[in-house]
Amino acid sequence: MDEQNLLLTLATKTYTLLNGETIAYFDSEPQPSEHKPTLVLLHGYCGSSAYFSKLIPLLSDQYRILVPDLIGHGHSTASAEAIYTMELAASWIDEWLTNIGIADMHILGHSLGGYITLAIAQRNPGYLRSFGLLHSTALPDSEQAKANRDQAIATVQQQGVVSFVSDLVVKLFAAPERQTELLDYAQQIGTLASSHAVISYARGMQQRIDRTTIINNASMPVLLVSGGKDKVINSESTFAGSNQITHCHIIEESGHMGMLETPVQLATIIQQFVNEH
Repeated sequence: MDEQNLLLTLATKTYTLLNGETIAYFDSEPQPSEHKPTLVLLHGYCGSSAYFSKLIPLLSDQYRILVPDLIGHGHSTASAEAIYTMELAASWIDEWLTNIGIADMHILGHSLGGYITLAIAQRNPGYLRSFGLLHSTALPDSEQAKANRDQAIATVQQQGVVSFVSDLVVKLFAAPERQTELLDYAQQIGTLASSHAVISYARGMQQRIDRTTIINNASMPVLLVSGGKDKVINSESTFAGSNQITHCHIIEESGHMGMLETPVQLATIIQQFVNEH
């Protein structure tokens, strides 16, 4: 990895929400060019903007790229709520984007970021040109998944974030035994997450609703990307919602972390999708 990829967050700018919390974020165009489309990327659970450190250089020539550290992750502060519902998380992202002057964008969310993206598409579709899910799903948690959230909360409460993240990230890669550098990188990124936020997001994901109709009824293009070797969210779940303008792709060699595992393939898919729309 090069020096940029060793950064645990790419965020260099901040915005203070009305609730007093700070969203730290990366902006590839501090003085934006009008001719570049805006692409917003939302990272997953126990991640940061650095999850996209290998993807951004492949896309920044064509797009203005905005990537926040989700509340309680990276350099963003954690909010006091006991449950970070997807609707609440969407309101934070919506407030940030609106107040930094973003009125027209494409938004793609990875895993947890995808759940938030769907809530944004439901809450405020007017400023979206398109939206997409990267290794995510519009389906709610199954009963087993809800039980797994309870176990995650207990692990964080009893053993702390570092121990939880160490176990979590092994499941995210297609071949962790051969991807030790990426595995270590993801583990380091996860250590920045607040234990309160990790627990509160787990509760929020546990309560999220079925949003397949948001995709089914979308009047704008939707991108769905799955990893052929994803052990967390399979392709059937990623493609659960669709309509005639939904674009579905499987990156066969990717696990749950296509941004880090197969960035060239993912960048090509994103470029084709955004440029078409």
